[in-house]
Amino acid sequence: MEIHHQHHHDPPQHKEKPWKHYAIEFLMLFLAVTLGFYSETLRESIVERSREKEYMESLVQDIQADTTNLRNEILLGKKVSARLQHLNAFLNADSATVDQEKLYQLQLGVGRVVKFRAEDRTAAQLKNAGNMRLIRNKAVSDSILNYWMILSVLDEISGRLDYLRGNASETADQLFDNRYVRFSDPLHPLHSEVTVLPNAKLISEDKALLALYSNRRTGVWIVLNNYISSMEEAQEAAIHLIDLIRKEYHLE
Repeated sequence: MEIHHQHHHDPPQHKEKPWKHYAIEFLMLFLAVTLGFYSETLRESIVERSREKEYMESLVQDIQADTTNLRNEILLGKKVSARLQHLNAFLNADSATVDQEKLYQLQLGVGRVVKFRAEDRTAAQLKNAGNMRLIRNKAVSDSILNYWMILSVLDEISGRLDYLRGNASETADQLFDNRYVRFSDPLHPLHSEVTVLPNAKLISEDKALLALYSNRRTGVWIVLNNYISSMEEAQEAAIHLIDLIRKEYHLE
């Protein structure tokens, strides 16, 4: 009988890779991840720097508009202040009788609204979206915050001025009769020539009411002068901020 011997085949031996091979693979993977991270960071940095400059260009435009508006309101404020000063001097004069027609003349224009409104297009974006973090330059960032603080003070004074002006106007309504006042263009009273008719008479000659009117107009005058000073401070800060931004960001 023929005997068949079974042949046993050993499984193929897998040769282990040297540790250097794994080290190289790890290093390549690490470099790929690191380069990807730095590439993304660089891209974000470039985008943020571009946005930063765009915000600064836009902010300069807004503040330039502010300086124009501030200049106009300061000029108007000084005119109204001078009128108020003359009116108060007349009301406080020691006189037994009041020249009513002259009082009508002096009170014209003292109720003009002096109110600065800042252009907040860019400021709103910087504040609300947390984009102030994009402003890397500390001197610029500090100057922006200082300017905003001055504007905040202006808003507070403006609110107080509106309140006092309203009170004075209520008292004026009890003294002056509009039938004695004529506008050359009633549809555009601010740009009209105003005429007081001869022999204009007050609704009331009550001395207590006249004293109240004088007190209230004096209060308006004091706060208005404070408002003018604050607007001048804001104008100086605005000009400084424009110059600083242009210098630091190389703007035209």
